[in-house]
Amino acid sequence: MADRGLPEHAHRRLTRSAPRRSNDGSRRGADPHPLLERDTALHTVLSGPPQVVVSGGIGCGRTTLLRAAAELSAAQVVAATAVRSERTVPHGIANQLAPHLSRTRPTLVAVDDVQHADSESVAFLVWLRRFPNIRVVVTHSATDSPHRVALSAWHQVWLRPLSTGNPALLSAVRDDGDEVGPVTRRTFLDLLRDNDLFEVACGLAVLGRHSAFLGALTNRHPKAVTTLTDSGLHDGTRFLLPAAEEILLGALAPAQAADLHLRAAALLHDAGAPDLDVAEHCVAAQAVDDRTGGVPLLRRAARTATSAFAVDCLRLALRTSDDEAVRVELGRTQWRTDPAAAARTLLPCDSGDPVVLRARWWHGDFSPEINRCTAELSLCHEFLTGRPLQAVDAEAVLRQRGPDTAPEALAQALRLVRSEHWRATLAIDASGTLRALLDAVRAEDSWRRGDVLATAADARSALDGLSPEGWGAAIGFPLQFALLAGAALGHETSPLPQAVPRGVFWPEYLRARGRHHLALGRPYAALDDFTAAADRLGEAEARIALGQSGAARTLLEEEIAPPSDARTTGIALRLLATVAARTDRPGLLREAVRRLEHAGDHLELSRALADLGHDRRDRGALGEARSLGRRARRESGLPERDAADGVLSAAERKVAALAAAGHSNREIGRRLCVTVSTVEQHLTRVYRKLSVAGRDDLPRELLTR
Repeated sequence: MADRGLPEHAHRRLTRSAPRRSNDGSRRGADPHPLLERDTALHTVLSGPPQVVVSGGIGCGRTTLLRAAAELSAAQVVAATAVRSERTVPHGIANQLAPHLSRTRPTLVAVDDVQHADSESVAFLVWLRRFPNIRVVVTHSATDSPHRVALSAWHQVWLRPLSTGNPALLSAVRDDGDEVGPVTRRTFLDLLRDNDLFEVACGLAVLGRHSAFLGALTNRHPKAVTTLTDSGLHDGTRFLLPAAEEILLGALAPAQAADLHLRAAALLHDAGAPDLDVAEHCVAAQAVDDRTGGVPLLRRAARTATSAFAVDCLRLALRTSDDEAVRVELGRTQWRTDPAAAARTLLPCDSGDPVVLRARWWHGDFSPEINRCTAELSLCHEFLTGRPLQAVDAEAVLRQRGPDTAPEALAQALRLVRSEHWRATLAIDASGTLRALLDAVRAEDSWRRGDVLATAADARSALDGLSPEGWGAAIGFPLQFALLAGAALGHETSPLPQAVPRGVFWPEYLRARGRHHLALGRPYAALDDFTAAADRLGEAEARIALGQSGAARTLLEEEIAPPSDARTTGIALRLLATVAARTDRPGLLREAVRRLEHAGDHLELSRALADLGHDRRDRGALGEARSLGRRARRESGLPERDAADGVLSAAERKVAALAAAGHSNREIGRRLCVTVSTVEQHLTRVYRKLSVAGRDDLPRELLTR
């Protein structure tokens, strides 16, 4: 599988076809050759001085150029390749060439990798200059060899990398489909190993920008970097091939790679490099010792590192020395991104450190004694229990926040201040735990405004921000708004985690789940949740759905009594209107609208307006009913067009479609095999959700579904 993409290169223009010749001069078909940017060099080899040395960086096409010259030459071609293992065999190359040479016939002698040839064969090649019919072309790597002096008088051709990169790698990338895939990886490693540069390249991969320490790390002369640079593999500071460092270190045994990193860490530490630079190598090696600064260096590096790398540093420090101070420091850092991991780190601690207390609270254990309370700790306690430990200036906590300020303290302070300025300020750099908590606070604010769609999106974002284990006992906070929004939209929500039955969010979760059950036509389950949560409004609505009007009226009249707030009173009045005498309904609904307008809850206001519009339609006031319906749709915050999409449940959509087509309730019940009472309940919810006064106002789009 390909690993990483490269910028597109012009490799599709790298090939030309030419007939290939053997030593006896016969043609053996055509073969493509990457000769882009090599025209001048090819002309020199074919028509220039009689003795030519073609040199260049590794993988820059010396062999390809030599083969192309052999195929294009009109002369007899006599070729040989020197190999490292035959370097000590006297006359090895000479013996391969001599039988095919002629004193009179034009001949091209081509020797590849002459740096590996024996000295006697090189002397033979030099001796051939006395024959005017013989042209000698050899290739030589960029590395030094004992034959440099012997060949120094020959015409030198230097092949540089192509303008688009190293030719060998470009060809490999092409074969991998323009990706850094297996062919490219293998080619890259082969180029380095064949030229004794693998150790140097691994050293550069480990050192990165600290390549000045290459000699000390590998005992190789830093001049070898020049060879890599001349080859288009390295630019002096980094490798040009994406993922080169990963390829190189992945080719080492894990113990070898760790040893390189640890030695690099020691070198950098001795040279006074920044703690973070040294710590990177320690973490890569998963080891630390006195030569690299030990655990103190890792703790110092963690204070200025990103959260993720700070966790890596402190995990290594804790594994090296199981110190409770390091454990607390690690847990505090983990809390920024993963409270579940932080809890696993902190819960075994005996320390009375505030972060340990917070971990216990986060998981529903409120028993530990508090030695010294701070404003931050009080806000954390209030967030999870609803009870502050002391009076707190929430805005002061927001102003004086630091990188280690508890995310739940900031979230609670924001809930108390309710400031758009602070919400925007905190969101700028928020990530991990704080980001998830801010999304949950935003869902709460969206629900208070009656913006159902925003509530659903914010609650989902919050739940996606942390795992259920990460949320701990606080999961009921975003979960309640996901359920409430789902109920308002009529969605059967996707599987959601269960809230933790501890802390302040459990009753809120039960209320929200009750709303969800009620919206989906499960009044008995809803009644159980509302009763357990002591939600009298919810209990009254569930009893209305069950036909228990008397019990519902008693509950609602108690809720309307002072000192109820405007929102509670408004909702209670709307529900009371559903069980009141017909003559009392208009007054109750108009008062509900007035109270809810004052409370600023747009969703509940839209419900009251829809109920009032339905009542006005029943009384023949069609114009007023339509006007109220339009206003109800605006207040609901739901899309006006295709409002039924994503709002009605499947059962409600079927009933609404048949009602829009003009069928009576009895006909609808017979078609769907349900009771007339069930049809009426479905239509009541449809009217409310779509904010319409009756079946004549149902969207015509329902008829096409």
